[in-house]
Amino acid sequence: MAIRSNDLHTDMHYLNSMLTTHEAAKQLDLSYWHFMHLVEAGRITGIRVVDRWLFSPDALREYRRNKFGELEDLARAALNHPRIDLTKKQATICRYLITNERPSEIARKLQQSRQAVHSQITLIREKVARSKAEPRATGMSRKTAHTKNPSLSLSSPIA
Repeated sequence: MAIRSNDLHTDMHYLNSMLTTHEAAKQLDLSYWHFMHLVEAGRITGIRVVDRWLFSPDALREYRRNKFGELEDLARAALNHPRIDLTKKQATICRYLITNERPSEIARKLQQSRQAVHSQITLIREKVARSKAEPRATGMSRKTAHTKNPSLSLSSPIA
């Protein structure tokens, strides 16, 4: 989106909250070149003023939510579900994910490799999926299972 010089004076208060390309890239913890690639691909929206790009904090939050929102939701589900037995490291990773930390940032803070953090996230994802599947799988009580199939009865003699 381009702003003409006559519009610039009326929108000055809006532009004050905008971030430059370098500031926005730093906020998202991306290299300048990768950030510009995302802008050119249309994945991050900004305003072009003369020969400069400006980015609203809302546009950066939207990009982060689109990119990492699933992980934040996964982390919330894992921490809030009482049946999910998270390890101490997994709980720490979940807390970082909820505070909008990227997996690479988490790896640095925990002094772990990115692969190790991604492996833990995969385990968390599996635990959450299992906890969501459990109520459906255990919908039939043991008593019901025994009456429907007498061979499962504990009192049946084994031949």
